[in-house]
Amino acid sequence: MPSLHQSSKATAARPSVILLEDYDALAVAIRSALKKFAPDRGVGIARTLTEAETLANKGDPDLFIVDFDPSFPGLTAFFQKMRKGHPDARALVLSGGVPVDIVNDRRTHGALQFIEKPYEVADFGASVQALLGSWNTSETARSRATLRSLGLADIVALQCAGGRSVILDVAGTGGNSGIVHISRGQIAHAETDEQTGIDALAEMFNWSSPRIRETDKRISKSRTIQGPWATAFLEAWRQARPEEKTTDEQAPPKTGKKIVVVDDTEMLLIFVEDALSTADSQLQITTAPSGADGIRQIESIMPDLVLLDYSLPDFNGDEVCRRLIQNRKAAHIPILMMSGHVAQMKTTAARFKNIVATIEKPFLSDALVDLVQRTLAAEPRPAVVERPPISPPEPAPVVASPTLRKEGPSQAAIEVEQEEAPTIRAPQPPPLPTRPLRDLPRTVATSSAVPSLEKNEVVLGLFLEVMSMQLTPQLRMGAIRARPASSTVSLHFLSAAAQNAIPTEIGFQLGTTELDGNGRISVLRLVPTAQPFQPAKIQNAFEIGGVALVPGENRTRVQLTPAGTTPMTMELFANLEMGGVELSSTFQVAQLILKWPTNVVRITLNPKAQQQNGAAFEAASVKLDNSGRIAEMFLSSIK
Repeated sequence: MPSLHQSSKATAARPSVILLEDYDALAVAIRSALKKFAPDRGVGIARTLTEAETLANKGDPDLFIVDFDPSFPGLTAFFQKMRKGHPDARALVLSGGVPVDIVNDRRTHGALQFIEKPYEVADFGASVQALLGSWNTSETARSRATLRSLGLADIVALQCAGGRSVILDVAGTGGNSGIVHISRGQIAHAETDEQTGIDALAEMFNWSSPRIRETDKRISKSRTIQGPWATAFLEAWRQARPEEKTTDEQAPPKTGKKIVVVDDTEMLLIFVEDALSTADSQLQITTAPSGADGIRQIESIMPDLVLLDYSLPDFNGDEVCRRLIQNRKAAHIPILMMSGHVAQMKTTAARFKNIVATIEKPFLSDALVDLVQRTLAAEPRPAVVERPPISPPEPAPVVASPTLRKEGPSQAAIEVEQEEAPTIRAPQPPPLPTRPLRDLPRTVATSSAVPSLEKNEVVLGLFLEVMSMQLTPQLRMGAIRARPASSTVSLHFLSAAAQNAIPTEIGFQLGTTELDGNGRISVLRLVPTAQPFQPAKIQNAFEIGGVALVPGENRTRVQLTPAGTTPMTMELFANLEMGGVELSSTFQVAQLILKWPTNVVRITLNPKAQQQNGAAFEAASVKLDNSGRIAEMFLSSIK
């Protein structure tokens, strides 16, 4: 096959990136990120529109990055000047008010590309790389997302995202004219010579290179557009959007290897597809934005390689790998996993044999195409041979069976697996004498047995520091946002065998955590620490540092933020299941694997209270840090 490697440093010129950012700390951070995402590009930083215009006039910028929060006047005129002076440049706007539906629906049509705040670094990098990358090179791609195509839809999205109140005078090249009223970030009225409301907005969206001017004049007009601005915008945009012209029918069919890319970030899909297609135009690339769609595409196409993101909107990449392994025809397809969640990605890669390589986001195109090239050039993987299922003559009872899995020369893992009825179990050898793990010699054979756990429940205690608290209309605790006050945890084993097996002189602290497709904990890992558990001091007083009103399901709720000097501390109790114990080569405890079977937890502010006396809460969602450990928890009260 043709070589996939084509260096991005082969560009003859050094095109520039202009960053418009008036906050110095953010400017430094974004510029630092750009050195990684676009190492061969010069970056100029402007604090004002005037400075940005001066920088643009000194060179020929390829990309404008505008960070505005809140919005400010003058952007309409600025972008129209840049459209005239630098029509082939592209623009990326960092804003907190653009819904993802609008971001994704306009990727290949809009002149202004948006990233909704807060965003992940990998998403920012993918957007920068796509806008500066290989999609510039083809004739059909040159008009995508350039200021040459700047239109009213871009300006309306810009003004609504900034929450502005403004009236836009719009003049088409054919002598037609119109007006759009935006009030506090909502589209209130649109009018042309012949139409009003959504139809007028759609008509103006379709005007090529209109002249748009912000005006302070107030015209008494009744509201002709109702509802949220995003709903009205999408309705008008989809009504106005011209059908994409394609020459796929005339182009000869591609004959290269088949690749399926599964990722929920639209810009990253564009970046990956363009980078690989530019390197080898014969590759047959299919993209999918979710795990379910990815599985359908993979099972239908049977590709030579799958590029799979770990974090997906419906379920994570590990579930995609598991389902593909269960399909005999798809089990042998190699998977290249890509993610910014490095800990979860590495854990998944160790568990599933169909993952042959991983790449950490954000990545450069050079690294991606090199890895894809080596993976495609590798010997074909043998098909996975599975034993045919045997129907049991009668249901078998549910039992807990400890199994020993050898991880490698330096590590073994003891897992407790639930065998669900109906199953047929092979005859079991006579049980070996058991001893607590702390009494085992330092060198033992990997076939040694460990105590069976009669009841695999574990009560975990974790101290949390309250970051904010929402009160219901009845002034009761409704939701809590908290973070671990300490990384160490308390453990209470309900099984006598487990109590004897796990050394009591060591403590445990939070390790990597796996989340399900809804952002809730599915597996929690604990690692031993030299110090035993020391309970934190509960602080049930709540000194208010800030008060805000937030919309609830039925009525407005009060949100309280504690003062930084007196954080509120509470203890969380969760009933978990022992999923396994990982041992080092010397049979020391390396890691506990706990399954999180239910989202119901107990919260208490009484340091002497038992866990069953705490208030019932639901662990609605969890945020992880860069190492895959719990950074924040969002708890909702259970009525």
